[in-house]
Amino acid sequence: MAVVAQVFTPVKREQRAVWASSYVSDWPSGAITDKNANTMRAACEKMLDTLHVNHMNAIYYHVRAMCDAMYNSAYEPWSSYVSGTRGKAPYFDPFELLVNEAHKRGIEVYAWVNPYRYSPKGHQWGQSELDYVHTHPEWLMQDDYETVLNPGLPEVRQRIVDVCKDIITKYDVDGLVFDDYFYNQDGAPMALDADLYNAYRQGGGTLSQGDWRRENVNQMVADVNNMVKATKPWVRFGIGPAGVACSAASVAQKYGVEPSPGTDWQYNQIYSDPMAWISRGTVDFLAPQVYWNTAGNYDEVTGWWGKIGKKFNRHVYISSYAVEGVKDGWGLDEYLNQVLILRNSMTNGVYGTVYFKYMTWRMLSGKIDGKGQALRHYLLQNVYKYRSLNPAVTWVQPPVHYGTVNNLRVDGDSLRWDAVDNVRYVAYAIPDSVPDSQFQCQPGYMIDMSYGNVQVIPPMKREGHRYAVTILDRWENEYAPVVAGAQVTPAPAPQLVFPAQDATIPELAMMSWQCDNPACTYTLQLASDEAMNQIVANVQLDSTRVQLSTLSGIAPGKYYWRVIARGLNMTDSSSPVQSFTVERLKVTVPATGAVDVELTPTISCSDVNGDALYHFDISTLSSMATTHMAVDSKEPRITIPRYMLGGATTYFVRVTATMGGVTATSDVSSFRTVEVIPAAPQYLNMNADGEMRFPSSIISFKPEEGATSLQVDIASSTSFPARSSYKGKLDPGVFDSPRLGDINGVGKLTPGKTYYVRARYAYNTVATGATAQYTDYSPVHSFVYTEAMPGDVNSDGVVDINDANILINAILGKPAVGNLDVDGNGSIDVADANMVINIILGK
Repeated sequence: MAVVAQVFTPVKREQRAVWASSYVSDWPSGAITDKNANTMRAACEKMLDTLHVNHMNAIYYHVRAMCDAMYNSAYEPWSSYVSGTRGKAPYFDPFELLVNEAHKRGIEVYAWVNPYRYSPKGHQWGQSELDYVHTHPEWLMQDDYETVLNPGLPEVRQRIVDVCKDIITKYDVDGLVFDDYFYNQDGAPMALDADLYNAYRQGGGTLSQGDWRRENVNQMVADVNNMVKATKPWVRFGIGPAGVACSAASVAQKYGVEPSPGTDWQYNQIYSDPMAWISRGTVDFLAPQVYWNTAGNYDEVTGWWGKIGKKFNRHVYISSYAVEGVKDGWGLDEYLNQVLILRNSMTNGVYGTVYFKYMTWRMLSGKIDGKGQALRHYLLQNVYKYRSLNPAVTWVQPPVHYGTVNNLRVDGDSLRWDAVDNVRYVAYAIPDSVPDSQFQCQPGYMIDMSYGNVQVIPPMKREGHRYAVTILDRWENEYAPVVAGAQVTPAPAPQLVFPAQDATIPELAMMSWQCDNPACTYTLQLASDEAMNQIVANVQLDSTRVQLSTLSGIAPGKYYWRVIARGLNMTDSSSPVQSFTVERLKVTVPATGAVDVELTPTISCSDVNGDALYHFDISTLSSMATTHMAVDSKEPRITIPRYMLGGATTYFVRVTATMGGVTATSDVSSFRTVEVIPAAPQYLNMNADGEMRFPSSIISFKPEEGATSLQVDIASSTSFPARSSYKGKLDPGVFDSPRLGDINGVGKLTPGKTYYVRARYAYNTVATGATAQYTDYSPVHSFVYTEAMPGDVNSDGVVDINDANILINAILGKPAVGNLDVDGNGSIDVADANMVINIILGK
């Protein structure tokens, strides 16, 4: 069972949702009639009770599956999935009931819509006079798999906008979501809409038919988003696309991102391009359907989606598959691990899970330590122990900033307060043992979120607690908590500490501020304008520092910022607005393009102003395809050791900084070193010709400034023939040949033979650029290669104290194995040990 310590860490913001649909027999499970109305109502309430008691906070409810309505539509027929007959009204409006009952339990409702799907293969609907087969047959596009509304028609696009507006106007929904049905699922033949495409081309259009189809979908998404923002701007609009998008390098390059792991089928089959929606800001969230387990590439794909959400400043929730029945790889711990993986990705833009589908999630069970357990109970015990609010919309400046609720009071077993229009509330039970100074609206104290101005106090918290309530706006921003009967005062205004006014800081920098009351919580606001109208980030925090790179949507440029403080019985107070400029992490010294740089330079980069680790890569290639040297440092600078750089050579530098699990990488910078021409190599350990050399022997040369490499030639002939010689180009800063016994392939040495050695340095000049120049060769010296090394008792290629110890043990009569007769006189005695010691001492 894969349970780790972090499973019990309360999470304040996390979507925990389910996809639910009558189409897949969740609720209602059949037609709603006068005879079963009470049973159907009770089933709805039971479904929502199950979600509530297991600390789920949202439901994606299917209201339009096939151009039909599971709600009271002004445009389309009632769905047969809720009434039994298409076009016939059910006994009551199921969506109205669900919204009202969900909100009574503090559960958010997202209306789930299929925008284009009309009917499956061989089925055209027609029971209702409102069916499009009667009213608008020209809108339908049919192939052998299914019939869809033609995305290329402006009238279709407008109808989808009107349908969605009808839904969000009539019902108090919190969100609107599409799933992954766009063009025909099996890949619509190009002939289906060739007439529309040809007309587009004749009108001056230049897109390919595939790109044109994708742009039709993109325009519909943008139109729906614009309508939502104009009608009820707090309603979040999102899409649950297929699990892999943007796997092609050409598509990824278009959006400035890395290709996704896996294979993207949706781009060229249903003409779905989630990257277009999120990069253009026409959705508030994506909920990709990653319907496989961690035995596959779940970690990599969800991590990629998180990075996309963070880059484009939108939420990503991962749709997860609740698998029916017992299947390998889908034990209860699999679902637990998925939650933990996504929580680890929260700093990278993943903010929760949406389970498909409700009934499977509810009924799924397994065994833990041999005991049966329901999935929902297992998750509740381990990762959903405390309630959680949905993630806040951090890219919108809410039109109203609220203070505290008024007239909060305890009324028997309930809390009551004066209602505020179009907000929700969060109630907390604070143990009497917890002082006010330690209360920061932690999730462990949360009773519930409420749409009304009454909250029942749980029986176990009716004594030994005091109670606080906050306003939660429709964008999920939480305001100051107040305790019943408390006097409310303004919070102390925060003082901005870092960055200073007009400072330039790297993207990994740690922002900080001070506040005179440690019990405050904060909203950090970043905007692109001094009036703070064009909000980039509106983030609620409980500490006085935050790493800039953990915020979504931050790119190089100028920003304005302020911090708003609030706390228990303390209303909002704001710091002044200050400005700063964000720049990418960069190499600062040497300046890019610098020349005549010394051979032992200090290389510096942007200071991240925190506990960062820096990794410096230096290469002679601008592509950084190979590394000349790599250095890790806790400081934003390194000094290059002597002899590591060649003269008159252009080097390329890239720095990667990591702090708090977040990484930033600089652009590649370059510099050219000063010209220094080295002398010819001089030997350090070749005293005379004809000396013996062994497998462990090396040939050493005197280091020379300015050399880019050392070439060592070893051959059995003084002509050094290429086909039989060792010709080694040694790495920078290396002035010793390999151990002779390690030379393999061409030039491998044979025991008993005489070999010759020579060497020369390569170097560059300003005049010749990267074309290597060479010094004269060193004098040629010879040696005799032998495998038998006197004194190497244990045959490990080196004579050392281990060999002496083996001999001493043998002389003392202890078990010993090896080349014990060192002097070759036929006996093993002190003379052999003395000889080994003399060799070790260099005598």
